[in-house]
Amino acid sequence: MKTIFKALKTVLITRGYIFLTIAAFIIFLFLYLVTLPASYTGGYSSLEALEYLNPTLISFSVLMALLVALMMPLILYLLRQGQASSKSSAAGGLVIGFLAPMLCCSPLLPIAVGFIASLLPALGGSFGIHIQAFIAMHQIELFSFASLLLLFALYQNAKKVVNGVCCKT
Repeated sequence: MKTIFKALKTVLITRGYIFLTIAAFIIFLFLYLVTLPASYTGGYSSLEALEYLNPTLISFSVLMALLVALMMPLILYLLRQGQASSKSSAAGGLVIGFLAPMLCCSPLLPIAVGFIASLLPALGGSFGIHIQAFIAMHQIELFSFASLLLLFALYQNAKKVVNGVCCKT
């Protein structure tokens, strides 16, 4: 945690990075607030999903939006310093956070499984329904895993900021 605080202290001294952090938090908070309740809205993300928010979904929305918002200035700072940022963990966290509620109750998964089953007939049957049931039953665990991936990506990028630009000989 000290590494993250030290990196944020280094990066967030510039107004542009502070603005980026605030803007990213607001945008991602909105996106998560309308996306995470998708399992209650039949897989659709819209403003109507706000009616289905509960304290757990609000907490995950705030947590994941905060982690993404804190990671954005670190990634931009690293890119401006000529270093490679760690984006794979962040991408994994974002994908899981957005797709888990949408795959639970939307027709996307059965359509995808139906397409795959048309190519491989042995995969047919109720395979898609079992996956949807698994996602619906373990949605909180998937959100927790997405949050941990985002935290890990934040730490990786913070470590690179703290270590600074190093010359290789």
